[in-house]
Amino acid sequence: MAYYLVTYYIKNTNEKTKDIINDVPYKSFDVEYKEDKLLEYIFAYFEKNTFVSYCTVMKKDWSIYKEYDMYCSVVNPYYREVPIKHDYKHLDADDVIVKDGLNKAHMGPYEPIHKGFEVNLENEQKVIRLGAYFYDLKGVLICEATEADKEKYHREKFITFPIVDDDWRVYDCEEICDGIQFLIVGKKGDTIPLAALREAADFNAREHWCSYEDQLVNLEHLGITISNRKTKDSAEEFSDNIVIGIAKLGDNRFRMDADWDGYYIPRRFFHVGDDDELYETDEEEKPTPYQQKLVTRIVDDVWGLSWFFNKPKLRVLITAITENGLGFQRNELGPIPKDWFYTVQTLEGEINRKLDEMHKEYPDDYYRDKRPDVIE
Repeated sequence: MAYYLVTYYIKNTNEKTKDIINDVPYKSFDVEYKEDKLLEYIFAYFEKNTFVSYCTVMKKDWSIYKEYDMYCSVVNPYYREVPIKHDYKHLDADDVIVKDGLNKAHMGPYEPIHKGFEVNLENEQKVIRLGAYFYDLKGVLICEATEADKEKYHREKFITFPIVDDDWRVYDCEEICDGIQFLIVGKKGDTIPLAALREAADFNAREHWCSYEDQLVNLEHLGITISNRKTKDSAEEFSDNIVIGIAKLGDNRFRMDADWDGYYIPRRFFHVGDDDELYETDEEEKPTPYQQKLVTRIVDDVWGLSWFFNKPKLRVLITAITENGLGFQRNELGPIPKDWFYTVQTLEGEINRKLDEMHKEYPDDYYRDKRPDVIE
């Protein structure tokens, strides 16, 4: 086991500097792996993020060392200079494959590096979220924490690892730092509200692992019904208008949140580019791959929800969030101010126009294997 600093690079698209430098750093990660697992992790990241051209790897053998040594560089064999054109035609349910390579890099058989361990089997058919995906929880592996575990997971004595799927793989990643009880989404046969997927949806919005509908189908294939009703004991469904509030964070920076009383859309941050278009960023205002347009991202989410729940009339209603009462009262929603950027003022129309076009092109496209949502 060694410690690595992996830095991924993307093509420089800045008009002013692209002739001077071809590639720029995109993201860096501190990771702890055996060498074979490190390469598995890197190639899983490459396959998912085809816009990454290569990565550099630096290594140190002990966590207490302050400096890394240069180790190697790895070229992305899946690299594409332009993004793959979006095809909104959905696959049949049986053809949907969960490509969870980034999670698989954190899974493997238990290796006897701990002083003591205990395996507890799970008999309640629970389903657990790991990253953007869901898995059958087969049991847990409780180990006496090694020094590396104590540093990685901030544990004094013991650490609990989930064991998932029919291959009984052990999951080892920082996501279990706060305990796996927070990652359990339910049991087979349960009906849960769409908002219960918030953590998974928000994670996926940040990391771009898969589409929203892939997450929904993944969970229902594991035996949990996702409901679009307001409560489990009511037949009343959410409104066809998805209310999205936008808060202004700076001169050209914004945050958007869906109202919790309806269909959930993940939180996103965006900025107004030099061309006046809206582009997705992360929370630190760093651009996401290819400077993805916000319209495309929201249309993807709404189209996925529309397909999954068979709601062809699903559209968005864009409002402004007014901070109220210094956080002690509910934020108020109102019209987009006239002094905001024109592309923010017209965002609602752009999204709904694109959705209209897609439903005209695919008028009978919906998820026919949706689990029946029975009122309790």
